[in-house]
Amino acid sequence: MTPQRWSQIKAVFNGALEQPPEARGGWLRQECGSDAALLADVERLLRSFDSLGGFLDQPAQVEPEDVALAVPPAGDIDGAGWRAGDRVGEYEIVRAIGRGGMGVVYLATDRRLHRNVALKSLPASLADNPELRERLKREARAAATITDPAVATVYSLEEVEGHLLLASEYLDGRTLRAVIDDGPIDVATARHIALHVARGLRAAHDAGVIHRDLKPENIVVGTGGTAKIVDFGIAWLEHPTGTHHAKLTREGAMIGTPAYMAPEQLMGGTPDARTDIFAFGVIVAEMLSGRHPVVAGPITPAEPALQRVADRAREPDPGRRYATAGELVAVLESLATGTADAVRVRSARYWWEFHQGAAAVSYAVMLVPAWFARGQIGGLEGRSFFVATAVAAIAASMLRLHLWFMSRQHASELAWARRRSAPFIRLADVMLVVSLVVGAGLVAAQSSLDVVLLALAVGVAITFAFIEPSTARAAGLDNPS
Repeated sequence: MTPQRWSQIKAVFNGALEQPPEARGGWLRQECGSDAALLADVERLLRSFDSLGGFLDQPAQVEPEDVALAVPPAGDIDGAGWRAGDRVGEYEIVRAIGRGGMGVVYLATDRRLHRNVALKSLPASLADNPELRERLKREARAAATITDPAVATVYSLEEVEGHLLLASEYLDGRTLRAVIDDGPIDVATARHIALHVARGLRAAHDAGVIHRDLKPENIVVGTGGTAKIVDFGIAWLEHPTGTHHAKLTREGAMIGTPAYMAPEQLMGGTPDARTDIFAFGVIVAEMLSGRHPVVAGPITPAEPALQRVADRAREPDPGRRYATAGELVAVLESLATGTADAVRVRSARYWWEFHQGAAAVSYAVMLVPAWFARGQIGGLEGRSFFVATAVAAIAASMLRLHLWFMSRQHASELAWARRRSAPFIRLADVMLVVSLVVGAGLVAAQSSLDVVLLALAVGVAITFAFIEPSTARAAGLDNPS
């Protein structure tokens, strides 16, 4: 979906909301005209909106059983089936601490290990629902496959007296929603939180898990700005085992929280890593302004680089977003923070930039001995040698100059540029080495240029095999984290 198409859908959708319910259908058909696809997309959004009663903060859960969970049982204000002091198997309930689309969450004490846990269970009225039980099992499977400090750890999934219980790490902190409600977050803290969340997403995606409901309510912030992702209740498993996705979510169903859903997710499309990346971009923008970007309007962020990361992450067209959470991590780590560590990284980046420029100039200079070698070899062989060398040298030079420019002028885009150009740079380098070696062999019997060409070939090989990776690591461009 292109940004233009998404803007068109949003405009028609917002216009339809302004119409009286009885006139909405006719207005919509007139507005869409012969564009049946536009009409279908907007009608789908309107059905979801009407069924959920709000667009910005209501979870969009189209399954009837899930929607039923949004209403606490009669006489139970918070929906909790257990009270403080109740014992459920080996767990002792301390208090109810949250409620979501998948059930009730309690702070409980595991009496076996003497530690606090977050205990999630379906409400008593729905404890026997096979589909919701399967969803809770899938949440446990999804979260259990992820091992990362930025994701809440799952301890166990067990059944006690007919109740399915999911025990996970209890996080003593505030939700990111509560932090944002206090106002805009300072740039250093926002970047720190964003980096933690990006690392958590990277770990989840590497495990084949798409969160699908990333939002401030599902991020817990601890002391020092550490953050952890929680609640994989509607996660999508890219490589599922057992029950197939279609049995749990109807094809084309919109599921998630609309305020943080990517356009393709709103349309009921198949989610992938870029779906979570869109939500990430909305969250970062919200941290910087203190308000959701839909209602915040134009802002002048204190940190334009971090705002650019947010803007690219929430591009309507998935192809224009960061392709992976790993890219997000790399970009966030490369942003200057004004600390001594940032000065060190900037200094190391300078040497990487110097290497790119020096290599580009050196490769161009290699055309001089290649031209003389062409004359020594002569004929078609000489011309072919020079053309091959020139193409490889110019390609390698121009690509490196492009990266140098990106690092100097568009640092937040550097990780993306390096990923896209790396295969072509390596191909050009290999072609240049092969061409120089072949040229040395052809000229060997006629002059001493063979030694020069061989020396150049060795220099190019050392450059791309050793020097370049070393400078990239020193600059923090290839550091695993």
